[in-house]
Amino acid sequence: MRRLTLIAVLSSLALSPQLSQAQVQAQVRVRAYFPGVRVVVAPPALRYEVAPPAPSPRHHWIAGYWGHRGAAHVWLGGHWALPPAYGYGWEPARWENVDGAWMLYDGHWRPSEQPDRAQAYQPPPPPVEEEVVEAPPPAPYQEVRPAPPFERAVWIPGFWQWSGVRYVWTTGRWSPRPAGHGWEDHRWERRDDGRWVHRPGHWRRWERDRDERRHEERREERHGEHHHDRD
Repeated sequence: MRRLTLIAVLSSLALSPQLSQAQVQAQVRVRAYFPGVRVVVAPPALRYEVAPPAPSPRHHWIAGYWGHRGAAHVWLGGHWALPPAYGYGWEPARWENVDGAWMLYDGHWRPSEQPDRAQAYQPPPPPVEEEVVEAPPPAPYQEVRPAPPFERAVWIPGFWQWSGVRYVWTTGRWSPRPAGHGWEDHRWERRDDGRWVHRPGHWRRWERDRDERRHEERREERHGEHHHDRD
């Protein structure tokens, strides 16, 4: 079972005693990593790639690498892709030799900035045209949440993004809640024609406090069921 784990790492081990609590918290970085897929056979040598011109200044080059699908190494070619939102960086895939075996850690998008209690996460506006994909998305990774960085922080779960070539994971994050709003999770829905459409996550305004409580209860129950099914 694949499990996505989030860990907090201090950016410096030698913290001055004069630092305030806020300064210390600012040095704590939330990182995402994959435990990896264990493979006995070493991956082949990387293929040489020449990146074509970027479609726009916002595109990021995702270098090709050897993945592992089923029981075989599969080359996943490099391509240009847009980050899922502002403030995300690309964590490249890598192979590591561990005790004579090889571990594959897949690439993924992760937040490159610390959560700001004064600034709620702002997802990009919905696309003009629906994002429709033939292949179904993989099962979502089970995420382990790091400690909330401040009171009343809302957990925005990770999700699969279609990069234009393949599905790529985007890790979850914490965010302050805009007053009177709740978070609707990203999700993929299967259409009548068998294809899959992405419903982007977004903040939704509450009509009543009761609606907010019910929504949060449903979210907690749903995530609890996912954890129970995958344990």
